[in-house]
Amino acid sequence: MKFRLNSLVIFTTALAMAVAIAAVPVEAAKKKRDPGKRAYMRNTCIACHGRNGRGAMLDYPNLAGQDAKYMRAQIKDIMAGKRTGSPDPTGNPRSAGMRGALVTPEGEPRITPEQIKTIVAWLAKQTPAAPTPPEKPIAAERISAGEKLYKKKCRSCHGKKAMKPLKGYPVIAGQKHAYLVTQIKDIKAKARTNGKSKLMLATVKKLSDDQIGMLADYLSQIDRTKK
Repeated sequence: MKFRLNSLVIFTTALAMAVAIAAVPVEAAKKKRDPGKRAYMRNTCIACHGRNGRGAMLDYPNLAGQDAKYMRAQIKDIMAGKRTGSPDPTGNPRSAGMRGALVTPEGEPRITPEQIKTIVAWLAKQTPAAPTPPEKPIAAERISAGEKLYKKKCRSCHGKKAMKPLKGYPVIAGQKHAYLVTQIKDIKAKARTNGKSKLMLATVKKLSDDQIGMLADYLSQIDRTKK
């Protein structure tokens, strides 16, 4: 009887371990099956925008947690050649590299509308990037001044703490400092005119470089990972 009981305990334990081990690859497989992530990886988005839309290289934007409809609109404009900008470090107009990854030299799309839809839906669900600590600490007074300027110039469209924008505008809280500065300057210089850029021109055209930097200091240090 004791032998049978011990055998039953061993069998039950072994069965439980087998189920637990089998569950690991199943869960991993489920994660791998996400069509948005698969398309993101296959279309080389990770090369510039980082793993899971975070940790982007150079001054490319972090995309994790961005509004899906906004991203779809921007991709559409980039593919159509409507969104450009000032020269990037390669000397080419900004977004030209991304257009080359999405459109052939002959003008044929390398990606389908359905793939775009799944990619942005997946990115929108990802945890936003944590703020990148600046090389030099930003004085509390400057952050406060940047917040005050944001409330005066930007909040009506980009929302409270830059997290709840109006339709057609991006979430800019916690975005990369270099990207924020570049985009504001490009809109001011009329190098970027797609989407809501023309409406923003009236707001940013009188901003000084220091004020633009001040806005970026404030916005880039907002931590969206904290609820």
